[in-house]
Amino acid sequence: MLIALFAFATIGLYAQGLNRSDVEVKSANSANPGRMVVRSIKNNYSEPVIIRFTNEYGIGGQVSSINLKAGETRSFDITCNVVEAKPTSGGNYIDLLRIPKPEEPVEPKKSDEDEPQIQTPTQYVANTPSHPKQNNQDVNPISITSKRSLTIEEIISDFNNYLESVPFLASSSIENETSRIDEHINNLRNWKDKDAYIREHQLKSYIGTTRDSLTRYYSEGITPFIDEYIKKIGNKEIPEKTKCIDSIQSIIKYRLGQREANINRLDDELNSSSVAESFDWKNLDWKFISICIGIFLLLIILIIWFKKAYKKSKTRTLAKNDSNVTPDASSAIVVRRKTTQILRKQSLEDVINNDSYLELDCNDFCDDSAVRRLYIKNTCIKDIYNMYAEDLRNPDNPKEDGCMVLGRWVHDDQSNEYYVSLEQIVLPGDDAVFSEYELNFGGKIKLKVTEKLRKLRRETDLQYDLTCWVHSHPGLGVFFSNSDSNVQMQLKHPTHPNFLTAIVVDILTPQQEMGIFTFKQDSSINSKADLKKLYSLEELYKWAVESDRNSFKPEDYYNTLAEAKSHQNECYGIELSNGAIIDMGMLVAENKSGLAGMIHGFSNQQGIRTEHVVSTVSKNETVPDNELIGCFVIASHCSIPSIRRVITNYIGKIKFVLVYTTIDGLLTSIPVVNQDICTDEKYYGEQKIEDLKIWTRRKR
Repeated sequence: MLIALFAFATIGLYAQGLNRSDVEVKSANSANPGRMVVRSIKNNYSEPVIIRFTNEYGIGGQVSSINLKAGETRSFDITCNVVEAKPTSGGNYIDLLRIPKPEEPVEPKKSDEDEPQIQTPTQYVANTPSHPKQNNQDVNPISITSKRSLTIEEIISDFNNYLESVPFLASSSIENETSRIDEHINNLRNWKDKDAYIREHQLKSYIGTTRDSLTRYYSEGITPFIDEYIKKIGNKEIPEKTKCIDSIQSIIKYRLGQREANINRLDDELNSSSVAESFDWKNLDWKFISICIGIFLLLIILIIWFKKAYKKSKTRTLAKNDSNVTPDASSAIVVRRKTTQILRKQSLEDVINNDSYLELDCNDFCDDSAVRRLYIKNTCIKDIYNMYAEDLRNPDNPKEDGCMVLGRWVHDDQSNEYYVSLEQIVLPGDDAVFSEYELNFGGKIKLKVTEKLRKLRRETDLQYDLTCWVHSHPGLGVFFSNSDSNVQMQLKHPTHPNFLTAIVVDILTPQQEMGIFTFKQDSSINSKADLKKLYSLEELYKWAVESDRNSFKPEDYYNTLAEAKSHQNECYGIELSNGAIIDMGMLVAENKSGLAGMIHGFSNQQGIRTEHVVSTVSKNETVPDNELIGCFVIASHCSIPSIRRVITNYIGKIKFVLVYTTIDGLLTSIPVVNQDICTDEKYYGEQKIEDLKIWTRRKR
């Protein structure tokens, strides 16, 4: 049944066809008679369209045709006299713009009798819609009296004026209706008793009456209406009669579409209002609820108190009976001897020959370095680069900036050289001072470094330390000043000082020149004169982005399409990272429906199959180092037409949609193929969001 609903919704969506209003064309006058210059075209239709440019006079033949994606706007400089469009899925071309054929020179007019006389109709705006056969009984079209044949432009202009005398199709009537519906929608959103407002203004009856009139127009009203108008013009010769009638039909359908869009907006608001009012908060027994909340909080407090008391009692028993436990000065605090060990395993086994790390031989940039090799993680390089992104956007007012870098080190006793990794950065706190003549990281960064080191050592059982610090010299060049040397001496390790490394970047050079400074064997610091080579932070960043993508390992990600019944090569898998799942959980907690977030990551090509790797899910349309690949939608149920409306501005840019349904807690993965949402459920993936959260905890 769900597939049948999808098919019905899809048929209903495309049954409307392509209208002139779906494609916006901006043009200018041409020096050549009977032609125009097309400047830009915007496709507002729900699918890609084919645009065709044609010259019918003078040159003749088709000039060119292009495909325009849904939502895409493109600029042109094309001279033609006809612009047509049709959907790529099929159908006939419709006119968007048409310049009539230039008239042949005629003899000078003998009198004013040959001039077209246009009678302006009396404007009438009806409050309720009705069928054209009921309204046109006493309405005459604007008569055109001329001895010569009419042009399409004259007929279209006259027909637009004529429609102003038809209440249901007059632009003034449609504008008034739009204003009234805007007012109704605003009142529905702010009215206390929405049901009373709907009954008072008979909105449901109004919607039904208008839709009945629209149905009569669409089914039987348009063709007789046009035929009657053509007959009343008289026996005038109508050039290209078929195209003229098509243009008139497009005008009527456009105005009917405006009325239909207004009624749909009002109907959608009524439906949303009904859902919002289905739960009446006024009828709740707040006194009873308050008592229940109080009892619940009391139970939580008692449980916490019992747990603390039990833990305290157990600790005292261990302190009394276990010889490996030494009481501290306070009898309430005990210290186990095994926790006093500070140093963990010092190893770089997982770093050496790892494609995620950039290996630098220090002999390449300086002599007599106490550090033999550096291993810089790709994510660390990206973080350093992004730290200076704001300064790059504002090069007229740069400031010095910096960070600390944590990593690991091992010491070769025979050569007295160090091998050092740079893995994670720590940004300074708000008490840091960076100016042209001052470099002060502040005191808060010490607490942040200590906490981060404690966490890394506990989680990995490896000895992490402060292995590097980074700062910039915007516009001053790469060098190591006396102030920099003082910072280097303050940050060095108490027992192994020589492994500490410093990086200086001049972000205002074209390639962001970067110098690496280390201790020498005699514990002095390399200067600018000692450097044989400078690196480019810009080039390192490009390597890091590519390396991060190449180091993708499926076992570290959750593939939401793994259990789909069938797969498409364009979207064979959707791989969620730990961070992406956590991001979605936070967005779900906000309890907001609609387009909740944008999905960023990259596409991983495996032969003819493409998997999309999700790094983050956020409210930002752009994030560093990743591209937009999907949309995250929250809804009460998985309705394809509703989802299509929500993501209409992004359908041409994304590869898939993740839909979280609040009614069952499911996350549904839906591929986007050929710039449209896939409606075949066999390609879908479904998981409980809670199961994904459990998976992230296990991975951590």
